[in-house]
Amino acid sequence: MDDRVKRIDGESWKGNVSGGSGITVINLTTASPTYQMKPSDTVVHAYSAAADGVGIITLPSLTEAAGRHYFIIAPTGATAGDISLYEKETGTELATNGDMDADLDHLILFSTGLSWLTRLDGVA
Repeated sequence: MDDRVKRIDGESWKGNVSGGSGITVINLTTASPTYQMKPSDTVVHAYSAAADGVGIITLPSLTEAAGRHYFIIAPTGATAGDISLYEKETGTELATNGDMDADLDHLILFSTGLSWLTRLDGVA
């Protein structure tokens, strides 16, 4: 390979899941009902078999996530328990769209470093 191809390959986004898909799949269960997102978890598919109000995903810290967008989807939200999104700094649920309890509920958030901005609200 020439240097240019090596450089481009090295700069390409590989994601955070083996295989380089860039998708983090979360399966919340009664035994493991919570997940702390990492700053690199920018695309999350969340499933829950936990009871309503038990499944919790905590967003990464605002400062670590500054300048990043996060896409979170619950493909089968209505099948089992709902999934609640919590802010790391306050430990509280997102007020307007933190309860994902319908099929294909989805959300795009942006961290300013000081607060979370909702860029797309597909939560029913």
